[in-house]
Amino acid sequence: MLELYGLLAGIVDPICSCFVDHYPETEEKVYPYAEIKFPNIVPNNSFSDNNLLSVSIWNDKGSDIQEIETITDAVHKALDRLRHNDTAIQITVNRNTPFRLSLDDPEMHIQRRELRYVVKVYYK
Repeated sequence: MLELYGLLAGIVDPICSCFVDHYPETEEKVYPYAEIKFPNIVPNNSFSDNNLLSVSIWNDKGSDIQEIETITDAVHKALDRLRHNDTAIQITVNRNTPFRLSLDDPEMHIQRRELRYVVKVYYK
């Protein structure tokens, strides 16, 4: 699982600072940033698992949505229909339904988008 987190974080990080599970509590938040999580993992068969991937993108631009939408589009383009095959695992990433959500934050100036995918992982 750590290899999967590393692979996906390596894809998202060049687009936007990326953290696994949550932003480190010891650091002051610098926007924009993304968080990747696997809230659920469902066995598909004896050879693979379906991992439900959640990518949350955060920004603090108030009512200017251009930057967060641009980042969200770029992350989606990088992840949707991704195929990866190496000596340990083979993965396919496809969007889930619904795959793109605009989420409210209690702080008015914070913007948040969430992308959802199904990551099918085959272990070798």
